[in-house]
Amino acid sequence: MSLEQMDKQKRKKVLIINDPLQYGGSDLVAVRLQQHLDPDKFECVYCLRHDEIGPMESQVAQSGVRILHQPDTACSYIKSYFFYKRLLKKEPFDIVHCHLLFYSGIALFAAKRCGVEKRVAHAHFSQPMRKIRNPVIRFIKSLYHVVMRGFVSFVSTDIIGCSQAAGEYLAGRRGFRRKGTVLNNGIVTKQYYLNETVRQNVRASLGLNHKIVLGHCGQLHDVKNQMFLLDVFHSFHRRYENSALILVGDGQDRQQLERRIEQLQLSKCAHILGFRNDVPQLLMAMDCFVFPSIHEGFPLTLVEAQAAQLPCVVSDTITPTVKLTEALQFASIEAQPEEWVKKIETALRIDRHTISRDRVVEDFDRNSFRMASTLQISRKKSALNVPL
Repeated sequence: MSLEQMDKQKRKKVLIINDPLQYGGSDLVAVRLQQHLDPDKFECVYCLRHDEIGPMESQVAQSGVRILHQPDTACSYIKSYFFYKRLLKKEPFDIVHCHLLFYSGIALFAAKRCGVEKRVAHAHFSQPMRKIRNPVIRFIKSLYHVVMRGFVSFVSTDIIGCSQAAGEYLAGRRGFRRKGTVLNNGIVTKQYYLNETVRQNVRASLGLNHKIVLGHCGQLHDVKNQMFLLDVFHSFHRRYENSALILVGDGQDRQQLERRIEQLQLSKCAHILGFRNDVPQLLMAMDCFVFPSIHEGFPLTLVEAQAAQLPCVVSDTITPTVKLTEALQFASIEAQPEEWVKKIETALRIDRHTISRDRVVEDFDRNSFRMASTLQISRKKSALNVPL
């Protein structure tokens, strides 16, 4: 046996299950965590649900990581179980790490039946049902959540939450208490440090000189509540004609949002930039970050915005623990746009250079000892020596 073959045998083989890889959110977290692992110790393989090729996939593939796809025709719960059972029997893995909320229960059940030693369910958000008014639908969803929380807790060996609320949403309080760990979404904070030269250059390149720039990053999806964001900006722009809005991201709601921008006659001042790989620089160019999500776990984009010393106005549905600087304010998701405008006006009075980044760096710097040490977490009952 060659040395190369012996090294491969020593490495832990990890199957990472996710949706098509987009630039942002939980997909970016999954990729960053995988890239943080020592390739001499772990061999990672992605299995992405659906045939769709996400915009970040080619970049990941170029790093030498193998990528498989679960066909659209095999994505029902029953078909998914047999798909993963066949895959795991054909190709043995030491660890299965699933980022797909309750769907984790199906994939990890197959892994359990195939004898996979470590089975990790990773929660990236919580989803309150406050907007479901139909009592029958609400009951059915509640019952589904109760059943799947127990199932995920049963089939997993470890449960990761980007926050306590996210972990408990996935596995329930008891399940997360027994098997759970909170793992902060890490970033390289030095990339976000406010640089005035970069700020002015980006603003000039986007035609935003002398503008009040409101910004937002996230997938264009109804849970991000960007239609409401446009209403907020419409109210703000009526007061401040020299204002602009930039939305960084893409998604299924893009055409709907573009139509709404035209209806509100904001085409000259509201811009959808699509997926970008220069998010730190774009955050520097903004004056206030507005984030009215209906539900989240612990949004990575708010960590990034605060690392860029950017005043933020965010919905009160997001966990209070996301407040890492004194410049983040909460606003009611039920409030009228004018109330959000008042919060934004308050935020714009803050001198960004006075905003402390200390908590962001201490708790979320991916290169710090604290973040690195999180990859070797011990609990009273067992040691978690798995890639998170």
